[in-house]
Amino acid sequence: MQSDQSLPIGFQRFTRWVVFFAILLIWWGAATTTKQAGMAFADWPLSLGSVNPPGWLSYMVPFLEHSHRLLATVVGLMTLALFWRAYVSRTRRWWEVLLLVIFLAIVFGTFISAGAEREDAIVKAKLIKIGLALSLVPLAWFVWSCWKRNWSSVEKLSAFALLMVTAQAIFGGLRVTEISNAFAVVHGCVAQAFFCVLILISLMASPKWSRFRFKDDSKTAATAVGLTLTLLVSCQLIFGASMRHFHRSGLADHDLLKTQGAWIPSFDEPIIAVMFLHKLTAFVIFLGVIAAAFVFRKLQSGRYLRWVLGLVLVQLGLGLTVIATGKNFWITNFHVLSGLAILALSFTFLVRALRSAPADLPQE
Repeated sequence: MQSDQSLPIGFQRFTRWVVFFAILLIWWGAATTTKQAGMAFADWPLSLGSVNPPGWLSYMVPFLEHSHRLLATVVGLMTLALFWRAYVSRTRRWWEVLLLVIFLAIVFGTFISAGAEREDAIVKAKLIKIGLALSLVPLAWFVWSCWKRNWSSVEKLSAFALLMVTAQAIFGGLRVTEISNAFAVVHGCVAQAFFCVLILISLMASPKWSRFRFKDDSKTAATAVGLTLTLLVSCQLIFGASMRHFHRSGLADHDLLKTQGAWIPSFDEPIIAVMFLHKLTAFVIFLGVIAAAFVFRKLQSGRYLRWVLGLVLVQLGLGLTVIATGKNFWITNFHVLSGLAILALSFTFLVRALRSAPADLPQE
């Protein structure tokens, strides 16, 4: 992974603003879900056919949903500006980005038309198939560009982020128009992956990227720890998203440590199985971080893992408090935000481990 050293300081700062607004957007989406406001409006992308629906500033539920949509638009435009700055500043091919935006708008519009079709299921299915077929064109353009063109890593990641944020918006729209909890879970999980891509762009755009490594000889072991931790945290977030979207009214079970009064409950109800896996994965992550921090205690990576462990302890406390309070609005939202922070630290640890030089190579 190579950085583009010609990127100006303004671009580097802008990447941090995009990451910040992405955090705000994900947190806002969590608040929308906690308040069960995701279906406040039956249409999409407008709300009651307007960008300024009546009464949306006066009541919490429509305010959360409509402001979430507005904030998502801001993040989408910022991601477009990110790719524009990374690509056009080097190639001057502004017309290519313009054509890409037009085509993405056509794909977007096709899915909007599919969502607006409420009477003919056959027409709806055809429009969705057309949208999927059209979406292969920008995807093919991206794959071809990465393979055949001399793109920097920042250009590749910025283009990928633009495609991801477009797909994320479509998933969010289908969640509303198709009244689908499955799309809601996908929407939430793609947001986490999109966030990791933005973090990587910000890291690579930084002038410190060449020194972003662990200065010890633990490359292989640290990479294994970082990859395992990132995958476990991602699974944990998927379980959490499934719990939040498939069981919106309160909690499926109120035992703090056990589930349905047992350490291993019956798996007759899927939501109980997901809740058990959510708790189990949290426990595995906790023990795993303790073990890794102890093994690497004398290395730079060990100090980093202690920060992760501290945040995991906070997350466990918030999770238990969510159960004890019956899914308190603010505690639940900060629980989601803390989970996002753990994902960010885990992913950053993995990237830093991958950048570390093996023992038999000299350090820079």
